Amino acid sequence: MQFNAREAMHMLELRSSPQCHPAYRRVAIEMHRLSGEQAGHKAVAEAMTHLTTEEPELERLAAERRAEAKRGSQ
Repeated sequence: MQFNAREAMHMLELRSSPQCHPAYRRVAIEMHRLSGEQAGHKAVAEAMTHLTTEEPELERLAAERRAEAKRGSQ
């Protein structure tokens, strides 16, 4: 795959968000790591300030809890 810096930042930041599927998040986090380490684009990788690097687990749990609380208060 080839990206320019803008495309990489957009895709990796979007696909690493907590709402994204865990498999996509794992791939995005790994691509971010490799872009800085192996591809030699350390400055671009460091510029990705909105990238979520937490291990993807129960990503939708917080959203579901908020929705349930909202339904319960009505």
